[in-house]
Amino acid sequence: MSSTSAILPASLAALPAGHLLVPLAASLLIYSVYYVYNIGARARNMPPGPPTVPIIGNLNVFPKSHLHMKFTEWSKIYGDVISLKVFNNTVIVLNTPTAVKELIDKRSIATSNRPKSILADMITPHNLNIGTGHYANETWKVLRKASTQLLSNENIRSLQPYQHAEATQLMWDFSRDPENWYTHIQRFTTSFALGITYGKRAPRVESKDVKAFLHVQPQFLHALEFGTMPPVDLFPILTYVPERFAHWKRVVKTVKALHEEMYEDLLSTVERRLEKGQAANVFMEDAVIKAQEWGLTRRELLTNLGGVLLEGSDTSSATLQGVVLALVAFPEAQKKCREEIDRVVGSDRAPTHDDFPNLPYTAAFIEEVNRFRPVSPLGLPHEMVKDEIVDGVLYPKDAVLFINTWAIFHDERYYDRPHEFIPERFLKHPLGIKDESTDDPARRQNMLFGGGRRVCPGIAFAKTSLEINVPNFIWAFEFSPEIDAATGKPIPPNINNFASGITATPGRFKCTIKPRSQNHLDVIERQFAKAAEFLTPYELELSPEDRAYNAKYRDSY
Repeated sequence: MSSTSAILPASLAALPAGHLLVPLAASLLIYSVYYVYNIGARARNMPPGPPTVPIIGNLNVFPKSHLHMKFTEWSKIYGDVISLKVFNNTVIVLNTPTAVKELIDKRSIATSNRPKSILADMITPHNLNIGTGHYANETWKVLRKASTQLLSNENIRSLQPYQHAEATQLMWDFSRDPENWYTHIQRFTTSFALGITYGKRAPRVESKDVKAFLHVQPQFLHALEFGTMPPVDLFPILTYVPERFAHWKRVVKTVKALHEEMYEDLLSTVERRLEKGQAANVFMEDAVIKAQEWGLTRRELLTNLGGVLLEGSDTSSATLQGVVLALVAFPEAQKKCREEIDRVVGSDRAPTHDDFPNLPYTAAFIEEVNRFRPVSPLGLPHEMVKDEIVDGVLYPKDAVLFINTWAIFHDERYYDRPHEFIPERFLKHPLGIKDESTDDPARRQNMLFGGGRRVCPGIAFAKTSLEINVPNFIWAFEFSPEIDAATGKPIPPNINNFASGITATPGRFKCTIKPRSQNHLDVIERQFAKAAEFLTPYELELSPEDRAYNAKYRDSY
């Protein structure tokens, strides 16, 4: 008997050799059909979700924008954790604090990666972006440790005099040019980040570094948003398309070049300052001096460390812009904040960081802004490093995990009228939970900032920015809707007009911002003049245009 027939069932071995091809071909065909049919199928022990279609899975129903809204809708049908299939790729959405704790916090080793992004890696290769870098590897750990040092509670507290001075200029900008409030906020957050990182602030939105950042950062975020670029991660073969036929490649190339030019220029400024013995005692100076000690052994580590810290200012801008939206849209809440601030602060000085513990309603207002329209409704996704089984449910290796902050903050089981703006909920309960509810036991402060090893290191940066600027805004100004010139009636802002993407930035809208009195204006101008003491140390490399601006407006007081 031949070696082939020895391993075949007797019924097949008795057939002529040529006839064996028929059952073998049939078996191969059946297997192929079964395999193809199961592409896009959800395994039985995975989290539930919308019904899948062979091959494409849930691609036909996958939302093209505002993913958090559709994910929240599905969670009410399929449960607190849902899964979707896109071809053979798995997306899992965590819609409760308990789900976040179980997967992101308790199993952080298994969920600490970011999903591989070909576009992100093309812009910032070699895992050098601590936000989007694929692996939580040694490179990531070095950058993460350094950034955490800069953004620690203790360090941010030590920088409050400078932050207060920048916030004073923001008030002054509002008083002088209220129509451009949106970009004034961008200048404030970017300038403060530039100052504490590189020792190089920006007095104007037209200042070189602010202008460069506001030019490249939106392009960077746009390149990473779902649906704005070809699905290169689903179809890697697209990377072989020549650049002249691939517009997306030219966009990515441009963003990469802009990033490298901007961050290299900033780092070089720090190095030249050190060579001249003119240290401003800021973070990147320490990083350059202690590069070997901190593990920053390659220049590209230094370059990208500073860049990532600057990129974090973008979410702070969006949050403050959301504050203005809430002040305009909800005048009763603005009024209650103002009454409290006037009672604590008075009218002869502006608020300080020390006042904030005595402003419970204003603190509740800030918490409600963050809950009502979270700046990161989904945030950056995680990726499963290995299979995990939780309560019999499979979370497979390579699955993409989203923390659906929007669903967590708008869950009717725990929040009374979650789609209404009610700061008082945070006076009744520190987490805003309704009285009769037994809360999710895993709920915690700062859920907005993610969890696990990838939790945002900029919590103190964001909190202190809100704690000085929100009282300042309300103490100094009346915020109200724009008035329709034809009808004389207010035009309320659209509270749902937010960008769909990584950062939910409110769309630009017009409003009226008026100083409350001449006395308030006088206080702002006096405080702005005194702020020069804390701003000047960060102005060693000002351009002639910036120096002329200071001489005209600040130094003339």
